[in-house]
Amino acid sequence: MGTADSTQLIHACWLSWLAVESADQAEVVKALGLVDVRETTWADGVELIDEVAHDEEEPFSTVVVTPSIQGWTLVVGPYFGLPYARQTAHITDLCRELSAHFGKAQLFFHSEQNDGEAWLIAEGGRILRRWVSECPDLALGEPFGVERRLLDAYGITGKPEDLDPTSDLARDWAATWGDCWATTVAEECSINPTTTTAATGSLLVAAAPSFE
Repeated sequence: MGTADSTQLIHACWLSWLAVESADQAEVVKALGLVDVRETTWADGVELIDEVAHDEEEPFSTVVVTPSIQGWTLVVGPYFGLPYARQTAHITDLCRELSAHFGKAQLFFHSEQNDGEAWLIAEGGRILRRWVSECPDLALGEPFGVERRLLDAYGITGKPEDLDPTSDLARDWAATWGDCWATTVAEECSINPTTTTAATGSLLVAAAPSFE
């Protein structure tokens, strides 16, 4: 069941996901404490991802877990959405812990509705960078990779969170988000699920644990 179809790309109006550098889907499920785990087809799983993103009552209760994709396992759902205030601190700590266990763990949020972009890159138990475009005060670490290159291209030598929000530089940087989406960062750092489905195996649907 669930062999990946190259046409089954993962999309949602608001797409949140965790990427763990591990080819062991079962180990990732265990580390996250997911329960009520069941297999699903790629078509049904991708449809569910968008449904959960639109769920106003229980958006944080269900996640979808991919099989290994080029050595990474993705766990998709608003539960891992950095811009959601009730989730931010918890999943930041969780991602740090996962990176200590697996080596690398990352969080991403991409909006097809122009509601902002967010990412968190952690390695070896340390957060290298957290950026939430709609909440610059949540930023941690130093820009690197595509974010740093784009800042340099705009003549921004520091960090975007330190810019005067009324300045021309800040307005210019805000206009670059189409060149520095979370999907762009993910493509450079791990896996961009909106363009990659090079996987063989089953998608899993699971209930995420409550942390309250």
